[in-house]
Amino acid sequence: MITLSRMTEIAALRGNQTCITDNNGQYTWNEIIRQTESRIVFLRRTFSEEQLRSVCYVSKNSSELVCWLAAFITLGIPANGLDYSLSVKTLNTLLGRIKPGLLLVSFDLFTGDELSYLNIAGTNILDVDASADQVIDSIGERHLPELNCLQLTRTPSPYRGLSLTSGTSSIPKIALRYQSFDTRRFAWFTEKFGFNNADGFMLILPLYHAAGNGWARMFMGLGASLHLVDQEDEQAFVRTLSQECVKATVMTPNLVARMTGLAARINLSHHLRWVLVGGSYFPVKSKHAACTAFGNIFCEYYGCTETGVNVLSEPDDMQVCPESVGRPFDGNRVIILDENNEPRKSGDKGRVAISSYMLMDEYSDGSRPFIMIGDERYFLMADYGYLDDSGRLFLMNRNGEIHSNHDIYLIEEKIRLLPCIRDVALVTVQLQGVNHVKCIFSTCQSNKQKFMRLIEKINEQAFTTGVINFSAHPVDKIPYSPSGKVRFSEIVQILDAA
Repeated sequence: MITLSRMTEIAALRGNQTCITDNNGQYTWNEIIRQTESRIVFLRRTFSEEQLRSVCYVSKNSSELVCWLAAFITLGIPANGLDYSLSVKTLNTLLGRIKPGLLLVSFDLFTGDELSYLNIAGTNILDVDASADQVIDSIGERHLPELNCLQLTRTPSPYRGLSLTSGTSSIPKIALRYQSFDTRRFAWFTEKFGFNNADGFMLILPLYHAAGNGWARMFMGLGASLHLVDQEDEQAFVRTLSQECVKATVMTPNLVARMTGLAARINLSHHLRWVLVGGSYFPVKSKHAACTAFGNIFCEYYGCTETGVNVLSEPDDMQVCPESVGRPFDGNRVIILDENNEPRKSGDKGRVAISSYMLMDEYSDGSRPFIMIGDERYFLMADYGYLDDSGRLFLMNRNGEIHSNHDIYLIEEKIRLLPCIRDVALVTVQLQGVNHVKCIFSTCQSNKQKFMRLIEKINEQAFTTGVINFSAHPVDKIPYSPSGKVRFSEIVQILDAA
């Protein structure tokens, strides 16, 4: 989030204009500043330096959370978000590894027993929500004259950026960076797309995720208003798009599909001029449908927690070559490697590797899984694909160490085009050392005979691409994380139980 000093600069020009909207109302820049100041004073007067060494937060997006994050960054306290949809056991494991001095939690998300389980020894827990705000505001208001002195007594710690991987197939890994790349990346995107303070930003991705947090910081730093929308609140989704001056947002492919579905059912007016999509595979069918419904306003990005945002498909690229995720932009290089980590030429398939100024420095366990190609440091992605002669990247699958060269995404595209298919996801797993492709799908087909015919069609689409060990399994709904990733660990559990 942005600092109190930056908010104060913006408020000098826009103090009584809207800074944040959420389900509870609208807040001006002056109001958000006041709430942030109270939290800064509360933190400095209530907790020791040791307790303020770092913070973890587990919460959905809210104006209260934004104020807390602004207070933390102003005081130089590293704040790391955790996926609130993870199991309490997994959250407990992550907290044990990170060992924060403070834990900020939305109590509404957990039972009393679950909160007790999250209570790591030596960690103080604060409630994000309103129950503690009156006390915090009271303390803050009473001591506001001391604000500048309180801030000056704290020496900022050296930069240590901590990001967590999605954890859709295993417990999230902790990626560390010792230098921020925000200034360079934000400047490039701002100049490239001409963003300014009139571009209201809809924040629908969670703040705990790098995509939600990073883009919210960028637009708020420009003086643009933030419009917070819960992913599950369809009415708020429609109201924000149609009634607020939202011109930009970042979404996952499944959120774009939901938005496109809404546009097909109702007359969904909007002011959008830029929508960035990423986080998981973006089907070509969904790209065409979204552009038809909303116009040529979509960009697609590709990258990961460890590498940042590295590849971009701009609106014109998406029209010309929707099968590609785009080309590397400023400060990024992409190569394709064979199984010996030797670079391959254009058109040859292999594992994707990325070099970038946004690369992490190491994992929290000290491991640095990079390879050197010439003088460049590359991170091996989990994805396989190829580059064309124009430098466009085409992805085939996300199989990590399994080393499968099957074009899983092509199979998915073919299955997605079958009648009655609502959603589909494929994953490659190893059984006794042999790769098997597992497909889960949801369908609106209830007729038993037609359903069996649909299964046959799904199998046909897989076999025509050369996949031998393939099986398809119907599910009521494909599981996604709030950051848009298919939860492959849950898929495996579903398949094991079938």
